Amino acid sequence: MVLKNFYINVFVRVLLIVASSLVLSIVLQHLDRGYYYTLLGMILLIAFQTFSLINQVNRTNVDLENFLSSIQDQDSSFRFAKNSSEYSFRKLHDRLNNLNILVHDVKMENERTRHFLQRVVDHLDIGLLAFDKNGRIEIFNRAASRFFNVQPLRQLSSIKTVNDEIYNIILSIKPGKEILHKRVVNNLSQSILVKATELCFESNRIKLVSFQDITSELDKKEMDSWQKLIRVLTHEIMNSVSPITSLTSVISGYFKMKGKETPVLPGQINPQIIEKTLSGLNTIEETGKGLLEFVNNFRDLTSLPKPNLSRFTVDGLFLRCKLLMESTISNNVKISTDINPEDIAIVADYAQVEQTLINLIKNAAEALSERENGFICLKAFCGDGEVLIQVEDNGVGIPDAMIDNIFVPFFTTKENGSGIGLSLSKQIMQNHKGTILVNSVLGKGSKFILKFPF
Repeated sequence: MVLKNFYINVFVRVLLIVASSLVLSIVLQHLDRGYYYTLLGMILLIAFQTFSLINQVNRTNVDLENFLSSIQDQDSSFRFAKNSSEYSFRKLHDRLNNLNILVHDVKMENERTRHFLQRVVDHLDIGLLAFDKNGRIEIFNRAASRFFNVQPLRQLSSIKTVNDEIYNIILSIKPGKEILHKRVVNNLSQSILVKATELCFESNRIKLVSFQDITSELDKKEMDSWQKLIRVLTHEIMNSVSPITSLTSVISGYFKMKGKETPVLPGQINPQIIEKTLSGLNTIEETGKGLLEFVNNFRDLTSLPKPNLSRFTVDGLFLRCKLLMESTISNNVKISTDINPEDIAIVADYAQVEQTLINLIKNAAEALSERENGFICLKAFCGDGEVLIQVEDNGVGIPDAMIDNIFVPFFTTKENGSGIGLSLSKQIMQNHKGTILVNSVLGKGSKFILKFPF
């Protein structure tokens, strides 16, 4: 509609200029009759029409240039007037205003997410240091400050004056490798595990180095989980922000002279440019919505309430889960239960445990989508001081290369999966002071085991 109105507007103006020129040519042929004032009037009319056409196109060009400049300068206060006289571009102005609001919301959400991630990083007992290829420090959490006994630093070179040995380790350690560094602090020996990973965002490379005191504990998996979480979060956010930045730059280039910051000539704006601009704006809008959805999923993962403990039988839990799921899974999958002894009971949050079982049953049903005789067996039995609940299937199984990542937040192999189901299940079990384990054989099936202490 915008392109059509723009086309009609320009066409009418050009048509008027052509008509005026024809009249001018007729007047020129009859100057012997003294039509000098008419000649002057026609010249002024053509000049006015030409100026009006140029002004029409140029004002639109300037408006778009100002808007894109405000986006590039991260100024979200720019707005087009709602009562604009340019009717043909009123819809475009509305879309640009809506986009500016969306960009502002995404920027605010990114800022809140950044503060949230900073709080998470600062909460860790593991020292984290991240820097770019120019040596500018991006992350320096409180644990790192305690490790170096300094306030947060901005440049990597500042560490050399604090501890030259650690500075050399940070520079020399390769991504994916680890170094055990021993040092003496207050006459006490410490063993520090230093690990590194590298994140690439377009032309920028971020090196993330962690420092963990493993003198009293050697739980490397916990550190690896945090590193994976930070890498996934950074990857997801950058995957959303990078297209917005790139598209903004591309759209801005449509309305600038090549190699210059000045607007293009009015006559160079055509319907194709406007169509590409609208297409790019739609892409930015959808990308922004995806980022907001990702942040909301992360909120769900981090806002799990404390368990509301009560005592209930596993038999009743299995019966309810079976009734809920049998109507949603395909007919080729059968659900069975096996409880020994039959009166097994646990003390837990009923809703959270039910949510965990339903998620595991759903995953099992999806793994059985291509099986003719699929089965899901819910088992419960007593172990050494604990109750074990098992969800077993004869599905496709989980590859060994993925088994270590299935509990990492946002890791998923499903096309439309959110990657928080198993992470949420693991968090629920940890809140119950229990554990969740997986045993899977590719092509034969999987077993997920929930362990609840007595």
